[in-house]
Amino acid sequence: MEERHTSTQGVLLSLAASLLFATIFYLSALVDVSANVVVAYRVIATVVLFALPLAGREFRGQLAEYWNSLTSHRWKPLLLPVLSALVGLQLWVFAWAPINGHALEASLGFLLLPIAMVFGGWLVLKDRLTTGQWIAVFLAMAAVVFKFLAAPQASWVTLVIAVGYPVYFIIRRLTGLDNPIAFGIEMAVLAPVAVFVVATAAIPVDQGHQTVALIAIGVAGTVAMVCYLAASRLLPLPLFGLLGYVEPVLLVAVALLLGERPSAVDMLVYGLLAIALFAITTDSFRKTQAGSQATN
Repeated sequence: MEERHTSTQGVLLSLAASLLFATIFYLSALVDVSANVVVAYRVIATVVLFALPLAGREFRGQLAEYWNSLTSHRWKPLLLPVLSALVGLQLWVFAWAPINGHALEASLGFLLLPIAMVFGGWLVLKDRLTTGQWIAVFLAMAAVVFKFLAAPQASWVTLVIAVGYPVYFIIRRLTGLDNPIAFGIEMAVLAPVAVFVVATAAIPVDQGHQTVALIAIGVAGTVAMVCYLAASRLLPLPLFGLLGYVEPVLLVAVALLLGERPSAVDMLVYGLLAIALFAITTDSFRKTQAGSQATN
């Protein structure tokens, strides 16, 4: 009964995170400010809300563990600004795309992301791929090739998301900096720049609603990340990965809501990626069932 309750909590937290990320995506297109300002508010809100739990012993322990890993080699501290820049770039693209009419290209990047993570894990981390995962990788590659042949000018927005996130997570995994509190520390590195951007944004007094919306975006982004991390600890990895596909589907819906319309080529690409994601999902459930039978 307790295991079922924990699983239910994890599912609800994952769905809440996806809904919040989609809400941020939508609100970013409505506020009359630059993507720099949107990201700055998200960074500041993240640092503040991540700092609050540090009074707890568990979080202080995670901070000490991260510090020990960061200082274990002379070259490791140099990675912190690199990781901060990588995640900052992702936050900026996430805000810039809907503001500038590239929401569909961003959603395509997030649809490719789970498959790119699988391929990156095989290529760099030497993870073994199952048949279902190989099928997903080949279908995704076919979708990318078809997209490029139909429209040779590849979208840099899609590439930044589909390639940038795997690079970020692989570096963290390889260097032992994959800690629950790492995201908050990386945001703290960006905080001085964020404070400068907010201080110089000069939002008119009669547009106070813009400030309220930006604060809401910042808080929602932090809460979404907390929900996402909590769900990752409560759910089996296959189920957690499956629920992660809810977000890009919602982002496509937001793009349509904002008035963007996919071309016939885009629809075919989305179809191939849907089949690829279905292959990964089916494979994950088979592995989960096999594990359960082996345990019993």
